[in-house]
Amino acid sequence: KKTGIKVTMASSTQIITLGGGKGGIGKSIMCTNLAVGMALSGQKVVLMDGDFGASNLHALLGISHPPYGFQDLFTNHRLDPESLLIETGIDNLKFISSAGDNPGSANIDPERVQTIISFLKQLKAHTVILDLGPGTSFNVLDFFNIHDQCIVMSTPEMTSVMKTFSFIRAALFRKISLHLRDAPELQRLVDHSHPSQADVETCTIDILRENIEKIDSSQAEEVEKVIKSFKPEIIINRVRNKKDLQTGDNLINLVKKFLDVDLKYLGHVIESDRVRDSAEEMIPFLIKDPQSTPSKNLQEIIGELTNIDLNLVKEDGKILVSKQVRLGSGWGF
Repeated sequence: KKTGIKVTMASSTQIITLGGGKGGIGKSIMCTNLAVGMALSGQKVVLMDGDFGASNLHALLGISHPPYGFQDLFTNHRLDPESLLIETGIDNLKFISSAGDNPGSANIDPERVQTIISFLKQLKAHTVILDLGPGTSFNVLDFFNIHDQCIVMSTPEMTSVMKTFSFIRAALFRKISLHLRDAPELQRLVDHSHPSQADVETCTIDILRENIEKIDSSQAEEVEKVIKSFKPEIIINRVRNKKDLQTGDNLINLVKKFLDVDLKYLGHVIESDRVRDSAEEMIPFLIKDPQSTPSKNLQEIIGELTNIDLNLVKEDGKILVSKQVRLGSGWGF
């Protein structure tokens, strides 16, 4: 279906999607502060609220009532899409609200999903960060798989770890399912939207490979390419002790064993009252206290994402930024 928006994605634009299977783990706070940090580093950044049913990202930026959101893109055909970009008061950082607290706003049909994806891909920015809602709906998974840079977040609790693993598996199987759309006998192996029609026991890549070989071995090589192209990254939030620090390694091993996917560890952020206080005050913690431990943790994560070593210092109410670009980064900004 045509969406009315032409895809003209600049080669230098990086789309980062951040998702997770469980709500309440701090994804929105993480996305907000990642966007702030990258903007302070000099990149032009667009932060988008992708929780279409319960948008709240604007509050974390101190924006009380966003004038526009993506619902306006669908209801007001005279609206200039550029007007969706809201100034945040932070240099280099603009925000897009989902305006998703209206009844039915979370129920986005596939055509509108493609409209939003096309819009994101034509934004003139170094980096677009998309904060996704929780769960494994096809909308969430399709947004998560927009681009190669996709991040999952977990907390150390076992329930969060298992939800995170399930989210990664669902995202991979969704990617494979779309690739197999013209091979329904194979597609049903990874399409669990209709349990009565799917092989729900196909929950590991090894079992999937075996079943594909049995049904149509000619597709095996193409499916392998899809698996190898899937390169998610992981952030562990609310770390409290050394045992919690092992969560990243545990997830990496779990994902490799059952999905044969190399999960890259980006870093962790410690549990801190300073993070909670900054959210309540609607001030990103990276700005409120850039030299706190959580802020230092986040600056290390930004370094992994951008190949820019960032150091923020607050003096006399101003944030001083110093940065070093790692050699061989290939970003070219």
